[in-house]
Amino acid sequence: MKLFKISGSSMSPTLNDGEILLSKRPHLIKVGFIYVINHTDLGVIVKRLKGQKNNKYFFEGDNLKLSTPSSVIGPVSRERIIGQAICSLGRKRIRRL
Repeated sequence: MKLFKISGSSMSPTLNDGEILLSKRPHLIKVGFIYVINHTDLGVIVKRLKGQKNNKYFFEGDNLKLSTPSSVIGPVSRERIIGQAICSLGRKRIRRL
């Protein structure tokens, strides 16, 4: 299990700036779940899986107005998915994801 600090508002209201994300190693990759990605250009990012095709995965943030578009993130290979979100730790709450 690993911890990541959320930076920015691209995943709000689900995950907010400054919250801590607890993740586990992903075994089954499922559409609709939140993952940590080690992106070649963007670094480590946290996004929701929106689709899968030909062993490539497509992600976007929950806050579409503030998130990097899926077209910029591009298709992501399985090796780049480094974590699956389990829960977030905020100032006043712990939320299971």
